Formats: sequence, C-alpha cells, structure tokens
Amino acid sequence: MNEPVLTTLDDLSRVARCHASAFPQAMVNKLGPRAAQKMLEWYVVSDRGVLFHLEDEGRVVGYCGGIKVHESGKPGAFTSISQYAFWDFVRAYLRRPWLMLHRDNVKKYAGIVRNILIRMGLRRRETPVDASRQASFRPNWGLVVIGVDQEFRGRRLGSLLLEHFERLAREDGVEMISLSVKADNQTAISVYDRNGWHMSKQAGNSVQMQKVL
Repeated sequence: MNEPVLTTLDDLSRVARCHASAFPQAMVNKLGPRAAQKMLEWYVVSDRGVLFHLEDEGRVVGYCGGIKVHESGKPGAFTSISQYAFWDFVRAYLRRPWLMLHRDNVKKYAGIVRNILIRMGLRRRETPVDASRQASFRPNWGLVVIGVDQEFRGRRLGSLLLEHFERLAREDGVEMISLSVKADNQTAISVYDRNGWHMSKQAGNSVQMQKVL
C-alpha cells in the first residue's frame, strides 16, 4: 500500500469507481459515471478544492476530498460543485427524470432550487458577510467526502486518509478542520472520534464535527 497521492484528471475514472464501491446508493452514482467524475473533477481543477487517493497495485482503494475555506462568504462545496457540474447534472436528470422524485433529492430541493436561481443570475453565489461574522471567521478546511473500497475496509485506511488530510491542512496554515456527518452514521463518527475530532453541534440528523490543529 502506497502513501496517499494527489489526484489528477487522469485518475478520476478510477477514483469514481472507488466512490461507487464505497457509496453504491449515492445519488451521483445513480446519475451515471459521467456525473460522478464531473463531481470529483471540481476538487482537482478548483483552487479551493483538494483531492487525494490511495492505491494498491494500481487500484484506487480509498480517496478523500475537501474544500479550502480561506475567506468568509464563499459558497460551500455543494453549491460550488453544483455550479461547476450544472449542465452535466441537468443532462443526467433528463436521462433519468424519475430520480428527481427520489427521497434523497426531495431533501435537497431547497438547495437545488437555489443553485438553479444562481445559474439564472437571480441569486448571488456568495453570501454577504457582516462585520461580526467576519471578525469571528477562522480559515479552515472542510472535509467533504471520504471513502474506502468495500473490499479494503477494516485496514485503517480511513484513518490514514484523515491523517493525510490533516497534514495537508497544517501545511496550508489553517488551524481548524471541520466536517458534517449524519447522526445515525455511528461507524463514521467513531472513526472521527478516534482520530481526535469532536462534535461541535447537531441540527436534526446532521452532526458537525471539528478538530483544532
């Protein structure tokens, strides 16, 4: 097993296959491999994204993607990726329109509508920041996605990816890393807890966790 390496555009098809193995029920996988690769592509081409992966004999067995939050008010990963891959997602839904009624999408209707309005120029992409929010802002990295091929679970690869994410964040000079995870995903929460992450708040079924570097 090699050390994690930064993902390039040439690696995306293999990383997408790992993503499909790690999260077979994820909506982006239901939309097809093109949509999944386009989603992952944002992390590689954007100066706000970071994506790296683990290989075993040429096979991608784990990967991790995050967003660099150096300024307050910038759009998050959901909006950034949705805008970047907008037309690829539209074409994928036109081919599979029934997926718009999937329960995972129903939960995101507000975000979907917001991104359509942004695309139409009817809503701002960035959020206005008042003085108090700006004063309390701390540059950080957000962990957005992390996954391990099902055949390679139980080998501490998740912790290895988390350690590399933390190392890169330290090198970037930020003092905090954060993530959001479903409250019922106790397996993931226990892994984060073992790696020094702490719960900061919970809203509904979403748990916010962070780690001060």
